[in-house]
Amino acid sequence: MAGRTIIAFDLDETLGIPVTDGRVIVGFQVRHGAEDLLDELGERADLVLWTVSSRRYADKVLAFGLGRLFRRVYTWDDLPVRWKDVRRVGADWLVDDSDHHREAARASGVAGLADRYIVVPAYGSPADVTDPGGWLRMVKAVLAPDGRC
Repeated sequence: MAGRTIIAFDLDETLGIPVTDGRVIVGFQVRHGAEDLLDELGERADLVLWTVSSRRYADKVLAFGLGRLFRRVYTWDDLPVRWKDVRRVGADWLVDDSDHHREAARASGVAGLADRYIVVPAYGSPADVTDPGGWLRMVKAVLAPDGRC
């Protein structure tokens, strides 16, 4: 669908964390509000998952439910890069818990590129524990300033 906004999301610590039994992954703890946000955004945008994890890992955790929400998935196996340059995957936005990518975009010298990164507190971080809905407000302030996702 040409003309639709493309929003890339990081996986770990942005959308949730894996649940293990000490040896293997047995689930994925989705961050509060993430599925509803992705469902709402998916109605008007194409969602992409972009993780520096392996394809095997990503496939495993996406099988616990989030996989249905993403049109494309990029992993380290597909795209081993030093930083997530949104232009590499055709994304208009990247939502990630790491400021590293936005800082690299700033350092690139491309005007406005760093503004296409929405950096949220990591899931389970002190800022997230204090305000679990803060990350949702940050994303919605940029992607749905009119209050509509």
